[in-house]
Amino acid sequence: MGIPNIMHTGRSGMTASRTAIATTGHNIANANTEGYSRQRVELEANITTDGPGEKNTIGQGVKVNNISRVNDEYIEKELQNGTRDHAHFEEKDIALQQLEEVFNELDGDGLNRIMSRFFNEFRKLSNDPDNEAIRQSIREATHALTNDFRRLRKEVEQVQAHIDSRIAAYSTEINAITDEVADLNQRIRAMEVRKASPNDLKDRRDLLLRRLASYMAISTHKDGKGGINVDIKGVGPLVTGNIAQKFEVARTQAKPEKGQPENSLELRTSASANSVVTHSIKGGKLGGLIAVRDQTLNTVLDRLDDLAYSITKNVNHIHMQAVNREGMKGIPFFDDLATKERASAYMKLSDAVAMNTNNIATGFDLNAPGDNRASIAISQLQYDRLLNDGQATMDDWFNSIVSDI
Repeated sequence: MGIPNIMHTGRSGMTASRTAIATTGHNIANANTEGYSRQRVELEANITTDGPGEKNTIGQGVKVNNISRVNDEYIEKELQNGTRDHAHFEEKDIALQQLEEVFNELDGDGLNRIMSRFFNEFRKLSNDPDNEAIRQSIREATHALTNDFRRLRKEVEQVQAHIDSRIAAYSTEINAITDEVADLNQRIRAMEVRKASPNDLKDRRDLLLRRLASYMAISTHKDGKGGINVDIKGVGPLVTGNIAQKFEVARTQAKPEKGQPENSLELRTSASANSVVTHSIKGGKLGGLIAVRDQTLNTVLDRLDDLAYSITKNVNHIHMQAVNREGMKGIPFFDDLATKERASAYMKLSDAVAMNTNNIATGFDLNAPGDNRASIAISQLQYDRLLNDGQATMDDWFNSIVSDI
């Protein structure tokens, strides 16, 4: 064995050690880098050569076979799933906290107290049917009632609008992520073709896939060429090789069968033949927001409409059978509502009562001063089981809305 061979063997060891030290330094430098996977140098002995004698071989030193990532694909999948579930409930929590503030009655008069005041004023009127001050107080209490119904609906719809703005922002973020994943697929493929180790690029891609999973339920699989394809579960492909599909948002008409309110945002993507994928998105931030907007909030609005419609219909039913101070019948207390749809927004004191409190009817008989049966009947509506198929009073109904929230 000559001196050159000895020097070559020594040089190979120094080169391998230098690579190992550089890799260690790279690991230390990225200790706080999000998504970074520790790298390690895999060493391999060089092929031996024949030495003196038939049975003797001489070692040729060491070489760096590969620089690999310390990465577990199973754990990576679990992280994606955990990120998706955490983001889903976190996003729902933010939206539901906003809804909770709408119905917070600790800082002032809420609908429950205003509704009680409305019926209490009719009880007062039953004790003194000709009292003009009480009649004016009824008119004021009614305005407060209808205004609070509109306030609640408007603020719930504002929460829906806020959700729409978040959906639009998230769709833009998703597009940016998928574009980068597609670009990384192409770069990783190119590096693997020339037998390089694209470890840092793979770390970046895994991090992006984890972030992408926070927006919706996805599935990923390798394409055999170094790339990772991404599918939206229940929809279709989102990233295929170096091609990324795009999310778009657009305003839509109401879709009652899906709970989607008028003028809300719907999600569209070329990943689906149907284009519109709003209610096919499950899990993650988008799934949580869509569920709150089209299920939770719409249920709240429907129940508010049920309550407003029940008050309007039942008060009018009694009031129109009663007589006003001039002995006239058939005067509605509220404007008539043809359906319960958006009743909380359209509920309004009738012009006849708003212009003249003498049109507030208190009794059922003509020429019967002091007849208070109509006022009593209206005040008793508060305790009648008129909602939920005769199972709930108006107080029960509203309290159930608040308790559910």
